[in-house]
Amino acid sequence: MENSKRLILQTIRRVKNQNMNSKSLTFEDMPFSRLVKESEDLAEVRREYASSSDNERRHAADFRYNASIASQMFNKAIGQADDENTPWPGAVTALAIDPKYAPALLTVGSFEYLYGRIDEAMAHFLALTTLPEATEDIVEIVDQAGDFLIDNQDYENAVILYSAASGEHPNIPQYRNGLSYCFGKSGRLEEAIEQARYTVNLKPDNHIYLTDLGWTLVEAECFDEAQTVLKRAVAMSPPDYELARENLAELHRRMKGSVDR
Repeated sequence: MENSKRLILQTIRRVKNQNMNSKSLTFEDMPFSRLVKESEDLAEVRREYASSSDNERRHAADFRYNASIASQMFNKAIGQADDENTPWPGAVTALAIDPKYAPALLTVGSFEYLYGRIDEAMAHFLALTTLPEATEDIVEIVDQAGDFLIDNQDYENAVILYSAASGEHPNIPQYRNGLSYCFGKSGRLEEAIEQARYTVNLKPDNHIYLTDLGWTLVEAECFDEAQTVLKRAVAMSPPDYELARENLAELHRRMKGSVDR
């Protein structure tokens, strides 16, 4: 996600520089929902693929999206400036080709957010939650959208995203776990515990989800249950996973402090 975010920020700087000398329609100044209608180029792209099959649109969007990223990374590697003639990133064109292409929804949504268009960004992110579970890498992509919001400390919108994802796909543990985390960061510990328990019920032998539930119980000062859960997490954790043991040690410090008081 850090590499994607870095590429987005680099592209924003490039587009801003080019816009100083351009009066054309630009993604910086106009949200995608308007740009795709008002730009003749993008409107033509959308018309061109309107009658194509879902599979054809997806392959065309995938090619355009990845070609754009590859070109940008190659230019950076050889110290060459990016193409200054395109007033938007390749993800915009990819989304014009296929409005359901998940990587472009994520990237365009991230741009919208960084440009200050939060509602537009959330529309793209929430569209991800409606895609079929068979969509390639969809769980990871929705989770990346959640991480993006969390990185920006926007827990309110992260809760909205993970709530929508959990509602559409109730048996995907990553969405429940993300929702639990965001509830916890928002101080809504009862709801955080509820979602963490739901996650563990979906994957009862997952040491990471057990660790997260245990720590949420620690924060809620449910020390006895937290101890039971964290001991189980420690027993299930591989040798190189230290967090469960660290959380259990912190729990014991807090329990001792509580007794001392």
